[in-house]
Amino acid sequence: MTPTLSPPRWRQAALAAAVLLGCSIPLSALADDRAEIERLRATTQALIDTLVGQGLLTRERADAIVRQAAAAAAPARPALPADWGSPPRGVAGPPAPGAAGAAGAVNGVIRVPYISDTLRAQLRDEIRYDVLSTAREEGWADPRQIPPWTKALKFSGDLRLRAQAERYAQPLYAVDPATGLQLGDACAIVGGNLPARCYRRQTQSPAWAPDLSNTSTARDRLTLRARLGLSAKLSSDLSADLRLSTGSTSGPTSSSQTLGTHFNKGTLVIDRAFVRWEPRYDIRLLAGRMPNPFFSTDLTWTDDLSFDGIAAQGDVNLAPGTFAFANAGVFPLQEQSLDTRDKWLYAVQAGASWAFNDAGNLRVGLAVYDFARVEGVRETSLPPTGERAGTEPYLSTQYPATVRLKGNTLINLNDATSTAAPTWGLASKFRPINLTAQLDYRLFTFYQLGASLDWVRNTGFDLADIRQRAGTTALDDLAERTSGLQARLQYGTLALANAGDWRVSAAYRRFERDAWIDGFTDTTWHLGGTNYKGWQVGAQYAFDSKAVLGLRLTSSRNLDDGQRSVNTTTGAVESSYSNAPLKLDVLQFDLSTRF
Repeated sequence: MTPTLSPPRWRQAALAAAVLLGCSIPLSALADDRAEIERLRATTQALIDTLVGQGLLTRERADAIVRQAAAAAAPARPALPADWGSPPRGVAGPPAPGAAGAAGAVNGVIRVPYISDTLRAQLRDEIRYDVLSTAREEGWADPRQIPPWTKALKFSGDLRLRAQAERYAQPLYAVDPATGLQLGDACAIVGGNLPARCYRRQTQSPAWAPDLSNTSTARDRLTLRARLGLSAKLSSDLSADLRLSTGSTSGPTSSSQTLGTHFNKGTLVIDRAFVRWEPRYDIRLLAGRMPNPFFSTDLTWTDDLSFDGIAAQGDVNLAPGTFAFANAGVFPLQEQSLDTRDKWLYAVQAGASWAFNDAGNLRVGLAVYDFARVEGVRETSLPPTGERAGTEPYLSTQYPATVRLKGNTLINLNDATSTAAPTWGLASKFRPINLTAQLDYRLFTFYQLGASLDWVRNTGFDLADIRQRAGTTALDDLAERTSGLQARLQYGTLALANAGDWRVSAAYRRFERDAWIDGFTDTTWHLGGTNYKGWQVGAQYAFDSKAVLGLRLTSSRNLDDGQRSVNTTTGAVESSYSNAPLKLDVLQFDLSTRF
């Protein structure tokens, strides 16, 4: 908070400064006295500047003190000789023309009060003591009361308002030409998207997207994302970061909050809270809830996702313009209260960066991820009852509904004799490898061409293992669809840091159903999940150094893996739910600011 002076103290400080500044005006023209006056004036000005520099006094207040001192001294200022500044003529010399009758002149003699060196020093010390005492009493900003580490605090934040339009392909039904009536039930379509209610029919293994609630209704909405971060430099090696954000705890991949709740208030969550230790310039350790520590794109990890756990990063110079890097981490995914089979993510990555000339840089990274114990295991008995209920682990391998989106192959974990609603778990194990490459090339000084290629493949898919854990032969024909690929091009200014900067981009993506865990995917592409292909184009324009407008169109549709099923009632060959038609377009218009 900017310190302010109360009126009495303000007048006292102003009067003291006026005395010091005014002393230099009525003194005689003796050279020694004038030099001393200039030193006194410089001392006073230095004191004021010091108070301003330490935050004890604002520059506006300091300027006001000087102006008030000059105004207070003006009425008592004697007429100055015409040759003021020339060699002194002595105190009894003849007055300048027109000076006879000036204030303080008697019989042509100007009388000037004399201030000794001792008095001037005493006055200076008293003013300094009085101003500092006032600062302490009124709590301006006493440096002795502020911990030194607070000087290393840094605040930052951003706010994004987004208008989003979602458009789906409408279901098309076969119609009897004679009667005009629909043929078949609601799920017997000949084109367009499969109605959402049809996905709810799935109760047995395998299943895909059983939670879908909308595949045909257009939606327009406004969303808000606000984030406020605090970074504290605790020492030369240690720092701590905290960031609050809008959003909820019902999903890990988005911090946006949909507006339109009858003006109800939004929620605020802890988005990041981590400690960073850098014992050497090339080694970093992070612990807590941290930003993504891996070199990647939004094919695998969405931009809004934060990691819980411990990570290490390191790099080493190989040659001028070339260095290698390595990242590793251990991250808890789900802690079980009654089961020792906790779910974890273990990850390692190695790569290199090569500046092959003054304008170009190539960065490549290879990562291996092990999502330990996330796969579902079917129960072999009914839920515990009586005194056993709640004391024994049951359905602990389920894929939580608060995390899953759509696309992955699921199995029903309930006991084979259970008639309860299905509890879903992941069919496949997930041990993906991920290769990421990024090329940046500067053109025409201010513009940069960027190209990235990201490929992922899940090496944990094993059909025999899935059949064993699912406890059913219905998975015999399950095809392996475990790869994902994204290519992106971007061109524009190096950074959207100045008004007039701009950037355009285009991307293509193909994402098979079990290439990655769908709950951690970007929610713009296909509104989250896997099992689709599509393209995206976008543009951004900075109309201010701190504000950017963005427009992005994403179009996607479910992949057709060629699998078909036979309707036991009609004998018709139908698509399975893994490749049921689902096409949608998402248009986003963003206003983003940062500070």
